[in-house]
Order: sequence, then C-alpha cells, then structure tokens
Amino acid sequence: MSKAARLLGVVQPTVSRRLEQLEMRIGARLVTRGADGVELTDVGERIWTLVQTMQSTANDIGRVAGQADMAEAGRVRVTAPDGIASYWIAKQLPGFVEANPLIKLELSTVQAGEKPIDPYADVTLQYTQNKRMDLVPKELATLHFVPFTSRAYLDTYGRPDGLVDALMHRLGDLVSYEEETRDAWPSDAQAIKKMMKPSLTTDSSSVLLEAIRSGSIIAMAPTYIAQRFPDLVFLDLDLVIPVKLWMFYHPEQRRVTRVRKVLEWLDDIFDTAKYPWFRKDFVPPAEFSEVETVTARGERPKPRIVK
Repeated sequence: MSKAARLLGVVQPTVSRRLEQLEMRIGARLVTRGADGVELTDVGERIWTLVQTMQSTANDIGRVAGQADMAEAGRVRVTAPDGIASYWIAKQLPGFVEANPLIKLELSTVQAGEKPIDPYADVTLQYTQNKRMDLVPKELATLHFVPFTSRAYLDTYGRPDGLVDALMHRLGDLVSYEEETRDAWPSDAQAIKKMMKPSLTTDSSSVLLEAIRSGSIIAMAPTYIAQRFPDLVFLDLDLVIPVKLWMFYHPEQRRVTRVRKVLEWLDDIFDTAKYPWFRKDFVPPAEFSEVETVTARGERPKPRIVK
C-alpha cells in the first residue's frame, strides 16, 4: 500500500480508501489484509490478469496517439536496475544531455525484489528475458559478476585461501530478486549462493558497493565497477558469473524520434567494442582498470545442484 501511494503521489490512506471503494463497487473482496501486508484473493488474481490487459491496451492507445508527435522534444522514461543505472548509465549522461536538450529523460531504478517490467516505461533494461509478448527484446550486454573486496578488508581479516575459505569470511549480498530475476544466475552459482551466510544483506547496489569499499565485506559485483573505482581489489577465486542485460521496448516506439534517440544512445554506451567489460567473454579487470588482483585458487565447494 505504501509503495503504491508513492508511485501514485498520494498518501497511503488514500490508496486504502480507493481500494475499498473499488471492492464495494464490484461487489467482491480483492485482497486480504494481514500483519505482513496484503495478498490477492482468488477473485483478485483473476481481475489482476484483466487489469494487466487493460493497462497494456491503454499504453498502446498512448503510443498510437504519440505517433502523431514525432518531435525530438518530450519525455522518455527508462527503467533499469539500480546498480547499472547509478554506476554506468548516469556516468554517460553528460553527452546525451548536451546533444538532446529538449528530451526530458526519466531514469527510474528497480531495486532487488521489485517487478522488472515497468508498464509506464518507454524502454526497460533488466537481467532476464521474460517479457510481455508485445515488446521487442534486445541483448544489450553481458555483466560479469566476480568477488570484490578492499585492501583494508584483506589487511584486517586476511586473504581467503580459496572459495571454500571465502564462504567463511564476512560476505555481503543483495536481497534475492524475485524468481524470474534469480533465474538469470547459472544453477551452480545459485547453489554456491545458498551456501553463503552473509554478514550484510541489502536491496541497494550502492549500499553493497560502499560496504565493499569501506573494508567491511567481500561481495559479488559486475566487473565494470573496477573501471569506476580503482581502489577495489578483485579477488580471483576462479568464480565468474555472467548475467545478460536485456533491453525491451514497444516496436512502435522507434517511430518516435526522441525514443529512437534514447535507444541509439543506450546501444552506444553498451557498445562492447568501446567497453570490453560488457563482452560475452570475460575480460579480467586488470586489463581495463588499475584495481589490484589477489589470486586465491584453493579448494572449491561441491554444492548439490537441484535441477
């Protein structure tokens, strides 16, 4: 309820009142309320499916109407995971803003556990290929997640002797994404992740990164971070987790000049010829950054992978 209120720009009691009014109008209870929040009833689940169709149709109406406006000026909403939005896309904004002063770019971030598809977005970036059938998918980049820490952490707690030993260290972890996002991780990596007993969990990539830099933890992070923060230490445990970054948009959007310019800009800032850390093949951080590499190739765990 609170999150809905924030998205709608109203207070939480207003959302509750509107929901109650809707239930009274249609004559059916849509949610059950408990200590842990609200949960859809069976009728609510069925109506929610119809609502999604209504929302998709409403968006299509807006797109058809918007095709009459092919101007470069106007709003373009991009939704992306908070880490890639904060530490990569935002860094590339100066050139785009200078070249496109009439485009109002709205960059909305998705935290761990949130729905990756934003029905109001013109362009959506996410780590899974799951999507609505009316959207065009494009594989934009590959992010290679590896263990990072800091020199302060190693000086305080010592270097792990391998992956088995590393699992006994002070670890940090992002709160698990919902089912479709977790599936972006390979099965062996998911199995190893289940063996972790993190000292810190968070739903914010920026919090996780600052905790790494502060000397508090070891945590997985994408290699492009090394190019931004040379004070990090790449802990080479022979553990590399490739995760694809996908871009989705409605095919009609390419006919709108301002959206097409944003799509072309996103293609450019994830160009693997310019930025080798986004290639499908793993490129060690030392090849494009000044980060220190500490190699620890000791014993590896043998997790039981459940198919």
